[in-house]
Amino acid sequence: MNPTPSKADTLVQEKSQKKIRAMFDEIAPTYDFLNHFLSGGTDIYWRWQTMRKVKANLPKSDAPKILDVATGTGDLAVMLSRIPNSEVIGIDLSDEMLKRARLKKPNICFELGEAESLKFPNETFDAVTAGFGARNFENLQQGLNEFYRVLKPNGVAAILEPMIPRNSAIKNVYQWYFKNALPKLASLFTKSDFAYDYLPRSVAAFPQGEDFLTYLKRAGFREARYYTMTFETAILYIAKK
Repeated sequence: MNPTPSKADTLVQEKSQKKIRAMFDEIAPTYDFLNHFLSGGTDIYWRWQTMRKVKANLPKSDAPKILDVATGTGDLAVMLSRIPNSEVIGIDLSDEMLKRARLKKPNICFELGEAESLKFPNETFDAVTAGFGARNFENLQQGLNEFYRVLKPNGVAAILEPMIPRNSAIKNVYQWYFKNALPKLASLFTKSDFAYDYLPRSVAAFPQGEDFLTYLKRAGFREARYYTMTFETAILYIAKK
């Protein structure tokens, strides 16, 4: 007899924008602290590396336009705003997350929006990014199709996600921490134990490495590659239109 799926398992298998929004609204007050605490601060380094890769791959522009999808509390959008003369827009499903983003960088436009139905015209942006948000898309392929649509020719997409290490020894330690220690540590600071049960399950179910590149190529990107970071605990995908 198969065990009854947990609430987190159900959400991983049947993504719902309504449920994802509710989850992030609930954890918004402690989201930044727990990101930095549970990753030992390495999430800041990962975003910095993402900004560097985006900057290096931008098409020539005096004032690059950048869209950060699933921006959350805006940490990646703020990092991207370091690119000289850039105009950054951040969108997210969760208004509670966006309220915190707006306090960090008032000159960045943060607004409600869905990855699968971006409201922007074709070929609007020089770069489109997502930091730890693509695995929460209700429809991953549709979201990446939208990335491609709103990018200018030669524009760059950058998607940053957690990664399950391929080295068996590191993988065992990582999975023990991710599945056992991380939810217990998170529960000390937030009442939403569900969100940090969902996190490792969503990472395990998400396409990784070459499998994710297949989605990017299916969306139309002419070249796509990935870079691993910090003992393969994070992965950055870079694709060009």
